[in-house]
Amino acid sequence: MPQFSVSRSVPYTAEQVFAIARDVAKYKEFLPLVKRSLVRGVRMDEQGREHFEGELTVAYDKLRIEEVMTSRVTVDPAALTVTARSDQGPVKHLVSEWKIVPTGERRCDINFTVDYTLKSKMLQMVLSGMFDMAVRKIMSAFEERARQLYGPAIS
Repeated sequence: MPQFSVSRSVPYTAEQVFAIARDVAKYKEFLPLVKRSLVRGVRMDEQGREHFEGELTVAYDKLRIEEVMTSRVTVDPAALTVTARSDQGPVKHLVSEWKIVPTGERRCDINFTVDYTLKSKMLQMVLSGMFDMAVRKIMSAFEERARQLYGPAIS
């Protein structure tokens, strides 16, 4: 199973970055290739974690490919994690996780990991070379979203 990770230290609070990661319904506003993002069936468990179904419509216009990705999402405010799991659509296995780690008064580390296997070995081979770049673009989009929402970095 290919796994890709990217980490960044950013000049925003962990709470600010976590608010972006947990708001799956707004992913369409800033994530590359995401044309639609929906959240369904939100429920809370006894530990204060939020569970819901997240649906992203991802379009690769150049390849004329559009896929709907449905995931089971767990938002854990105590651990500052957002984890999505899927085995639907073109995906045999997918786990993606945002982990936010406070490192100072107005700083945090963002760790984004994606572990996946596609149902089609051919598609797996084609996309494997692009996946690392896609994960980095997603991280950059989150950083840009933080700048839009919270202003430029203050040193």
